[in-house]
Amino acid sequence: MGLSTDEIMQISLDLVDWDDTPADSTVYVPGEDVETALVGIDLESPEIQLAHDLGYDLALAHHPTGMSARLDFPEVLDTQVEFMTEHGVPEDVAEDAVADLRSRMDHGGHSSNYRHDPSVAELLGQPYLNTHLAPDEYGRRVFREVADDLDDDATAGEFVDALAAIPELDAADTDVLLRLGDRDNGLGEVAVHHAAGTNGGASVARAYFEHGVDTVLYIHVGAGDTAELREEFADAGKNLVVTGHIASDAIGMNAVIDALEARGVECDTVSGCGIGREN
Repeated sequence: MGLSTDEIMQISLDLVDWDDTPADSTVYVPGEDVETALVGIDLESPEIQLAHDLGYDLALAHHPTGMSARLDFPEVLDTQVEFMTEHGVPEDVAEDAVADLRSRMDHGGHSSNYRHDPSVAELLGQPYLNTHLAPDEYGRRVFREVADDLDDDATAGEFVDALAAIPELDAADTDVLLRLGDRDNGLGEVAVHHAAGTNGGASVARAYFEHGVDTVLYIHVGAGDTAELREEFADAGKNLVVTGHIASDAIGMNAVIDALEARGVECDTVSGCGIGREN
């Protein structure tokens, strides 16, 4: 007997000891007796069709596509504020730093075709879900452990090298990059800003830097944000480490796959999952 989609969602939450499903994670088309799954970072209509045509019991995505995951996504951004205040950023400053991002996500969700991919899965009768925040939280804890294991006098370069040894990052075509700062800079206090829906851009990094954080880790960042931060903090001894989006997402999703296979679900990977994973 296989697993239900609800049980599979719970398995992803169990990786980080959570009970409640986050707003960015949804069972779009429920299913029972799941024994095979096609798993990817992005599974949209073509991949849903592929899963159906190849006879998979489940299409399991990381990134959200459907109604609740898109329209409710701004709720997840509360985590950005939590992360900042944990590092000493005043709450009002943290709220201001994330305000523009929250507005953009709200407007984007309102304008998106949130029914597109789920409706295809419904028409095909293809069980389909995504789990986003919990696998990212798993990855965040991996990054946090790497930072915490370094000596107090570690440099930014040593942090980059330690991160690059994580199997998923080591196997990726992208590199762990120091977008701001020099390898010889002191690492200092590290804020791992992952598992907060998306990166916080220049405004969130700025809030960290202006309130005692020396190094910020993002998994991706825009070129404009990088340019802003370089202009403002070029000589301030601050560091922005960027690990690479898909490889970083694969850390948590590979853990989900391992947990599912331990429960007897046969998983095949596409679209970025499986990077650096030992089969």
